Amino acid sequence: MSGRPTFYITTAIPYANGAPHIGHAYERIATDAIARFKRLDGFEVLFVTGMDEHGQKMQQTAAREGLTPQQLADRTAAQFAAMGEALNAKADDIVRTTQPRHYAATQEIWKRMEAAGDIYMSKYPGWYSVRDEAFFDESELTEGPNGTRLAPSGAPVEWVEEESYYFRLSAYQDRLLRHYRDHPEFITPEKYRNEIVSFVERGLTDLSISRSTFDWGVPVPGDPRHVMYVWVDALTNYITGTGFPDANAPRAKFWPANAHVIGKDITRFHAIYWPAFLLSAGVALPKQIVVHGFLFNRGEKMSKSVGNVIDPFALSAHYGVDPFRYFLLREVPFGQDGNYSHEAIVNRINADLANDLGNLAQRSLSMLAKNCGGALPSPAALNKVDEAILGAGGRSGAESPRFHARLCLASDSG
Repeated sequence: MSGRPTFYITTAIPYANGAPHIGHAYERIATDAIARFKRLDGFEVLFVTGMDEHGQKMQQTAAREGLTPQQLADRTAAQFAAMGEALNAKADDIVRTTQPRHYAATQEIWKRMEAAGDIYMSKYPGWYSVRDEAFFDESELTEGPNGTRLAPSGAPVEWVEEESYYFRLSAYQDRLLRHYRDHPEFITPEKYRNEIVSFVERGLTDLSISRSTFDWGVPVPGDPRHVMYVWVDALTNYITGTGFPDANAPRAKFWPANAHVIGKDITRFHAIYWPAFLLSAGVALPKQIVVHGFLFNRGEKMSKSVGNVIDPFALSAHYGVDPFRYFLLREVPFGQDGNYSHEAIVNRINADLANDLGNLAQRSLSMLAKNCGGALPSPAALNKVDEAILGAGGRSGAESPRFHARLCLASDSG
């Protein structure tokens, strides 16, 4: 036991049917920056990422490429691991949903929710998107070409009727709203909290949590005809990383997580479904859901179909790892959408790193060489001014990361 306070932070887990893009890089770098700050501030930090490797999309993509789903998962997992290394943002652990430890954790969560009376069997009719792995209400759909219907993401949907296990999400509306009220920091930035509160206040419907039309997933305990639907399976990876369900696991002390860092398109699943599952299972809730925006390539959202998905390996190799990391954290106000381009990256490198911070470093190092024998002096005890500066930098961690503002302050000091 180190005696130090613990800090557990995670990225969202990317879906394993495609290679990493700059959006994945942004989230990994931002999460790594928070983890690094906490380590510097004396915390015992656990930084975990993972891979979502089950589902119908995996089966379909693997079949098109002449692979098994596991072979596709292994290939993609290797690509994401390489990205972490290339970005100097290596996580302490990578939880893959095909691992035996994750099967154990997910099936235990299911059993606890079932024991609480929150799981039942019914027949599910609805509009389903294979690409989004989600069902959508009629009111959420738009008309597509040739009489097709489209999900909010633009993905096509099809009418599906199948037997499914349900989770009594409707029973958790009041408890979730109470939690949002009692813990206003639970979802940050505030605008995403307001969106979630508004959504839950309109009422929640029970959630389909199993599928029987494919078999690439975690089997439902006691009913192998069904595999768990994506969100029960995928979300549980966060607690798998702490050794759950073993209460004596070395990492058990890290739960509840201090922060799940996620994209704004999956806020509903993390801020509604995940806490509801945990409340049902009698497990402590994470302390904070930290939401970031999208990155746009010259104003266009990245899309494989549009063909503007940018390889983070190429960007890192071309501009350098640290300049690339700096650009993403400095250019984009966290929680908002941001743009990037070659011109923007070059301008930021020249203005901030070469001129402002470069000049500051040169003057500081010259003073050290002249007045301190070229050695960094030992710091004295912190005074009130020091503490105030650290507080302004977000030492508490109980707010939305403000990389943009802090790096702006640092560059202005040059």
